[in-house]
Amino acid sequence: MDSGLKPEKLNLDARSPENTEICKYWLRCFEAYLNSSETEVDGPHKLSLLHARVGHRLSFAIEKATTYEMAVKILQDRFLKPINEVHARHLFLTCRQRSRETLDEYLERLTALARNCDQKRCGRSPHELIYS
Repeated sequence: MDSGLKPEKLNLDARSPENTEICKYWLRCFEAYLNSSETEVDGPHKLSLLHARVGHRLSFAIEKATTYEMAVKILQDRFLKPINEVHARHLFLTCRQRSRETLDEYLERLTALARNCDQKRCGRSPHELIYS
């Protein structure tokens, strides 16, 4: 395994609003770390590596998992919450540029808010939503 791809320990606060994004990113990084091995990592070894890379609170939460897939499912159920599209659209449509906020910062915030909107339903991409 490539030690350069080794993700930092996952320690999430249960009330943090960024948990969903952090958890998704961390799981992608952890999968890349597992896939960087020259030899395939088997299930029990994957589970022990997962325990080693999560904090003590999360390790306690996944200790009853008997497989790697079950442990990942527990993490996903805990941190990947469904998006309320109506609320997401409201936040996007009412978003205004703050004082002392640069245009780039404002567009970055709008882009992040637009990701949670259902573009399939309105037929437009986040970029089109921002610049229309």
